[in-house]
Amino acid sequence: MKVVVTGGSGQLGQQVIAGLLAAGHSPFNLDRKAHPGGFRPTWIADLRDAGSLYQAFEGAGAVIHLAAHIAPGLAPDTDTFNDNVTATYNVFKAASDLGVKRVVFASSIGAYGYLYGPMGQAPDYLPVDEAHRCVPVDPYGLSKVVGERIAGSFCANGSMSAVSLRFPGINYDPSFERILGFMSNPAHRSRGMWSYIDVRDAARGCLLAIDAKIDGHAVFNMAAPSSNMREPTAELAKRFFPSLTDLRDASPGNWSGIDSSAAENVLGFRAEHVWENVLKD
Repeated sequence: MKVVVTGGSGQLGQQVIAGLLAAGHSPFNLDRKAHPGGFRPTWIADLRDAGSLYQAFEGAGAVIHLAAHIAPGLAPDTDTFNDNVTATYNVFKAASDLGVKRVVFASSIGAYGYLYGPMGQAPDYLPVDEAHRCVPVDPYGLSKVVGERIAGSFCANGSMSAVSLRFPGINYDPSFERILGFMSNPAHRSRGMWSYIDVRDAARGCLLAIDAKIDGHAVFNMAAPSSNMREPTAELAKRFFPSLTDLRDASPGNWSGIDSSAAENVLGFRAEHVWENVLKD
């Protein structure tokens, strides 16, 4: 089917488009810049202007909405929040009006509020699942919470369905050298609960989400099952979150602080690209 990808010229978007092509779909890219590999059809579009979306979404069976400011501090705070929210609303509005049945929204673990919150702020429990409260204080995390609420509102009448995927930091380096560099400073990665996902797994998760049998709006964490550290996560939690008393996994392994079991059970997702397969002792 025709699948519109917003932000398809970005690193995750390129992987998603490649995966869609391999699966026999017909991707259609919307981005503010050309696709680095020359993929067509690519339309240069500003998602804050809803006009171009209606023509692009015509005949689409699904939309994968990746386009966004991807972190706070890359643009003025007001732009980060307003642009992300406006683009997301426009995507869902156009998709709803044109009868698109499924929208996949790239959300973030920033929605929980710890990724870009005050250093040392502790989660209510670990590992964090989708039921954990969302208390962002930064414009990026807040824009993702609002984006998820937008998704839910458009699904309320039953004419479409949506899947929001809460990604942690995405690894774009197949050698995992960047993650190797993280390992010397576990404090720096504590705000993300020592979680990550490889871009290839994130792209595959997006493809699983367009076909999943889901009614309404569903939210899933999507992270590698292990952390980006070698030390046992329970020990790291005691060191960096001394006030945390609800440790729901006390096993000795380096499990991820983000629980993706719901994505495994419902979407059939399991990360295949993990640092342990590449960085040998």
